[in-house]
Parts: sequence; C-alpha cells; structure tokens
Amino acid sequence: MIVLVEGPGDLAVKRRPFLVVQSDLFNEAHASVTLVPMTSLTGGETLFRVPFPASDSTGISVESEAQVDKIKTLRRSRVVRVLGQADATSMEQVDQALRRWLAL
Repeated sequence: MIVLVEGPGDLAVKRRPFLVVQSDLFNEAHASVTLVPMTSLTGGETLFRVPFPASDSTGISVESEAQVDKIKTLRRSRVVRVLGQADATSMEQVDQALRRWLAL
C-alpha cells in the first residue's frame, strides 16, 4: 500500500508518499507502521531503490523510487491517507531490495 505521510515540524508540514513494508498482520492494530519513503528524484540505483510508475493504481503523480535504504517506523497517526497500491511484482522487488539492504 502507498500512503501519504505528514512530515515533522510545526510550521511548514511537508507531506510525501511512503510505501508500507510492514506485514499486513500488524497494519490495523499496531500504533506504528514501518515504511520506506518514495522520491521523484530517480537515480536508477537498482540494488536498493525500486521504481514505481505514476498511475491511478499507485496513486502517485510522478514516476518515483521506493528508497529501501531509508526505512522508517512512524506513528500511525502520521499517515494522512492511502494513495494507492503496489503491484505484486514491485513488492517482490522491494522484498529483494530489503533482503539485500538488511543482509537477511
């Protein structure tokens, strides 16, 4: 699932898309959620960045990359709304990138 997350700060709050990488078993009940940020600054680093197209299904407006090297766990209350879904192929690529990054 791709979600819009509210950034930290009191004045200018920046919102950005994140990809949920936490197991669905914990998504409803746990107070926090584990995510990877998405960026529109694509560099093509395929070992730990996964491309996502801009589309109605992903809910993002520009081609982006999931930054697997920048995993974050945030309070669930920071999630503003669901933007869209990641397809199974993209999630498999994210899973492989996470395994490489974390040496699992």
